Amino acid sequence: MVNRETSMLLPRQAYPQRSLHGQVVREIGIQIVQGRFKPGEALPDEGTLLARFDVSRTVVRESLKVLAAKGLVESRPKIGTLVRLPIFWNRLDPDMLGWQETSESQGAFLRSLTEVRKIVEPPATSLAAVRATARELETIVEAYQGMAVHIANIEAFMDADIRFHAAILEASHNEFLQPVTNAIRAAMLSSLRITNRDATLNKHSVSLHRAVLEALKAKDPVRAERAMRRHLDDTWSRLKIALKGARKAS
Repeated sequence: MVNRETSMLLPRQAYPQRSLHGQVVREIGIQIVQGRFKPGEALPDEGTLLARFDVSRTVVRESLKVLAAKGLVESRPKIGTLVRLPIFWNRLDPDMLGWQETSESQGAFLRSLTEVRKIVEPPATSLAAVRATARELETIVEAYQGMAVHIANIEAFMDADIRFHAAILEASHNEFLQPVTNAIRAAMLSSLRITNRDATLNKHSVSLHRAVLEALKAKDPVRAERAMRRHLDDTWSRLKIALKGARKAS
């Protein structure tokens, strides 16, 4: 069996809002996503993990089950717990999205996320223009107003922005899109942390969201889809500029 020394695992961190098994899942998950454990390689054995995390055998086993459910690992009799190939990873899992954000290939990760959003959100916005109820439209309006009011408050602005997009997905009334909502929220958070560092740029973002909102109010599916696509094109342009600046700074 291939084993890594316990020192290869991330240092213990305090997660007061997370369970013990949540801490173990997160630390091992990040290690896998960052490539410290390669596909086909075995994780440290159970005894090593028990000592490393100072938790019970039950916690370790439950943690490995969670990682398996995310497609990261699989158990092999007489061999151990092996890291799976990336093609099996559930990349839209909210935890996975957060872990991938920490990887070295952040630019490629964010590009892929934006591409997924461009595939999903414009058509969903078109559906919402036709299907949104009065109450759902009111929720979208409230989220937009939150953005407009909190232009200078980055955290509040981001929260309202995410609520705006989530409300549109809900208003599409497509049951297969609903499970995607959490992934879109996580994807947005990953990109907003980069594009919204400068609050002075939020005014432009508000105008793009206003165009989406006006199309929804007019119940114009074609205009709504185009407005959302323009917004996401702008998002990717801002991401590229921000990432380029970050590379120069480093």
